[in-house]
Amino acid sequence: MDEVEKIERWVILACLLLTAILGWAAWDASTQEWEGYQESYYRLALLRANSEAQKEWVRAQPVEIKQLQPKEHRSVERCITCHLAVDNPMFRDAPEPFRAHSSLLVSHPAQRFGCVVCHGGEGRAVTTLEGHGQGNIRAKPLLRGEYMQAACYSCHGEANLSPKAVAAVVRGRQLVNRYLCLGCHQIRGVGGEEGPDLSAVGSNRSWLWLYAHLARPQAIVVGSTMPVFLLSRAEVKDITIYLMTLLDSRDRFRNTPPAAEQRTKSYQGEEPKEEAKKEKENLPENAAAEKFRYDGGLLFHGAGCTMCHSIGNRGGEVGPALTYIGRKRKTEELERLLRDPEEVLPGGKMPQLYLNDEQIKTLAAYLSTLQ
Repeated sequence: MDEVEKIERWVILACLLLTAILGWAAWDASTQEWEGYQESYYRLALLRANSEAQKEWVRAQPVEIKQLQPKEHRSVERCITCHLAVDNPMFRDAPEPFRAHSSLLVSHPAQRFGCVVCHGGEGRAVTTLEGHGQGNIRAKPLLRGEYMQAACYSCHGEANLSPKAVAAVVRGRQLVNRYLCLGCHQIRGVGGEEGPDLSAVGSNRSWLWLYAHLARPQAIVVGSTMPVFLLSRAEVKDITIYLMTLLDSRDRFRNTPPAAEQRTKSYQGEEPKEEAKKEKENLPENAAAEKFRYDGGLLFHGAGCTMCHSIGNRGGEVGPALTYIGRKRKTEELERLLRDPEEVLPGGKMPQLYLNDEQIKTLAAYLSTLQ
């Protein structure tokens, strides 16, 4: 066999392979995923039918794309193209996508509310990948488990649901305040301007993106100045669920969820008792100064200053190092800076911490010792 015959054989084999691939592609394009689900459902329905009338009904059903047009909002949803048994009690123990919905469907009929408002995903899609919100980076993945609290809360608010039904949302809102998120971000017009406005972040980002960004900001947004908070997985989840309740006007279904609009006072604490005041006044001068510095150090770490600033080789890098800040600024300047950062450093990144007078004096006194 000469070289020309070998080449001809390889060309023939390549043509046969290409023909097989094109034939498979054409067959695959003509056979839709949802068709397989519907055919499987109807076979199961025949086996579970209790009467001849039910069997006749099943046999009469066409294999076709099915859709809902919920009365409460203008949309078209095709989830029931695959989830045909959503209201069929004979399929309560069946595997997905053939399982009947829970009893919650009685008070939330799909014909009125649809599926997406509770479950997320893309209602117009007819493939599992796209329908479950996994088709591209802007897709909205399905809400599962505790993440569905965001959908319940967005419609009903906190007052109309049991504490257990909104526990994750409430914890997330508390964490947003605890970690001083409103120092840099705004929610409903309240907060700082260093970071993006979060008032409608639940409409603009998926829960998956929010979770990843909270865990590792710089890995998701290159060059992000958001510090890495040492959050546990549970805290990241709760904050994500709360942020998913912050929707724009298009996505708000019925009630507008109350935002974490109160500027945090997590570190303001209670007014010192009379006994504590007297004890502090009676301390020797050096001891009183030491206690003042000690309290300032606790406040410095407790208020989250180490998220942005470093002392020595510990702390963040978003703001300037404070190792020798006592040499550069007088105590009075530090007090002014802590009271109103924008006045002292216009256009700077320092957020408003909303400290009271005693906290400002205590923290300024501590910073003055860093020399």
